[in-house]
Amino acid sequence: MNVVIDGMKIFGACTDKMDPATIYTEPVNLKSIEVRNGGEGMSMGATVGGTLNLKLADAVIDSNVRLSGSMASGYYSAAASVQNVLAMNYSANRWALRVSGVYRKAGDYMDGLGQRIAFSQYEKLNTSVSGKYLVSKNSLIKADFLLDDGWNIGFPALPMDVGYAKARIASLSYELKGQPGILQEMDAKVYANSVRHAMDDTRRPTVTMHMDMPGESHTLGAFFQFRLKPRGKHILKLKTDFYYNSVKADMTMYPQGAAPMYMKTWPENHQVVAGLFLEDGIFLNEKSRLDLKLRVEIASSKLADQMGKNQFAVLGYEVHQPLNRFLKNVNVSYTRFLSPLFTVYVSGGLNERSPTTSERFGFYLFNRMDNHDYVGNPLLKNEQAWNGELNLLFSTTDFSWKLTAFGSLVQHYIIGKTQPELSVMTTGAAGVRAYENIPSAKLFGAESSFNYQFFHQHFILNNTWKWLQGEDHRNNPLPLIAPIKTITSLRFLHRRLFLQAENEISLRQNQVSLDFGEKETRGYTVFNLRSGYSFAMSRYQLNFSAGIENLFNKAYAEHLDWGSMLRPGRNIYGMLTLKF
Repeated sequence: MNVVIDGMKIFGACTDKMDPATIYTEPVNLKSIEVRNGGEGMSMGATVGGTLNLKLADAVIDSNVRLSGSMASGYYSAAASVQNVLAMNYSANRWALRVSGVYRKAGDYMDGLGQRIAFSQYEKLNTSVSGKYLVSKNSLIKADFLLDDGWNIGFPALPMDVGYAKARIASLSYELKGQPGILQEMDAKVYANSVRHAMDDTRRPTVTMHMDMPGESHTLGAFFQFRLKPRGKHILKLKTDFYYNSVKADMTMYPQGAAPMYMKTWPENHQVVAGLFLEDGIFLNEKSRLDLKLRVEIASSKLADQMGKNQFAVLGYEVHQPLNRFLKNVNVSYTRFLSPLFTVYVSGGLNERSPTTSERFGFYLFNRMDNHDYVGNPLLKNEQAWNGELNLLFSTTDFSWKLTAFGSLVQHYIIGKTQPELSVMTTGAAGVRAYENIPSAKLFGAESSFNYQFFHQHFILNNTWKWLQGEDHRNNPLPLIAPIKTITSLRFLHRRLFLQAENEISLRQNQVSLDFGEKETRGYTVFNLRSGYSFAMSRYQLNFSAGIENLFNKAYAEHLDWGSMLRPGRNIYGMLTLKF
């Protein structure tokens, strides 16, 4: 799936997936989080799984309020961690500036057995600046800069930690809204981001062989999108986008009594992608709407260093020429408003994704989850997914409920297959796997969410559950599939006070991939308590929140947790926030 920040492509620099794009933002940076399932997320890139868009908070232009903001400080007992947050907004008549900062520091956390989990500490600093200038009544220019630095980040389930993870993200946008004429809305953005990451084993007490593993990822991009004035029953949206990404990572091993050994784990490779997206929203009548979405994308990738080419020549691949791909995504959805309370939404389509950097060019990347080294395959085919989804929505003043059923048939599914003829590089690894396309795989599932307010809205009951199952073309379970999980909460509200009780239940997972080396995992249930109170003051607002997570100190791990590391035990937290 696509994970983007304010529509901007960003790629991690770690071959072991220690730095997804989500770690380089903080809640104080964000205005909202937009989730689009399956083909619904194709406007931000070709995808089979959907898109997660982390929308950045804007500066606010308000001539009546010059300076506003908030300060917060919190403490969490499980890891003796602290969090300090600051956000400020200054506004003039035609421009505004927003600044935010976060500092976090945590020690090793305690699990439900009372054991301290070594190498789970971390420390990070995040700052962001957003500026906005009102060019005219309907148009504005916006600039954003985000800096995120993390260091001494422990990964207890892996053989290495992170020495540093650094991101620099910048963008310049022009927005036009409410314009009379054929062009009603327009959004143009240019952006650049740079990520640097280094794995580190120097703090581990017993290391067979010391290794340095730095990585870099640099991205430049731009997109232009607009919405036209409705013509008859049609509302047209068009977007064109482009990005260039360069990544590289290497590893130097220092065996005792021998010369250092050097290897390109991600040989330097460049990727250029250009896409065109078109959406037509057709209002068939006052109760029905049809949406047609189409995206075509051209992607070209190539290895840029000779050593990387030589490494893959050993595996039998000749990758001297750029590898070009054409991707197509088509989605059709239909919405029917059966009544003011009940809505049906159906969608389906064909979606594609190109292989990731690790799937194409990874060279002996160790996967702790299945204890295998992995090598890439530059000749992989695109994954193709036939997606279908049915949504039922019911809503009244006090009650809302949504039920979703979905299925996906993925052709050319990409998965690692054991290569007995290859020797391991990592000491203790069980074997070597190479990425291959299998004929197909099936994924299907359902999820539900409801919200009920009662007793004059003093009580709010919320419940969500989700279920997913996956099988390959031989009907064997796919790896890394989470079991059924449900979360229920009951909140009491009275004036400036709230109290909330939560229950999280995950069932046993016995549908596991034996080829992958998965093991069955037990189910669990966890209880949390949360509370908050607001103190009203003449010019300020003081909020205090506190709670207990994992109330009964349950020793548990989720099925997808690497190494089945136990999660934190009882965690008592408190946070004080001053708004002005």
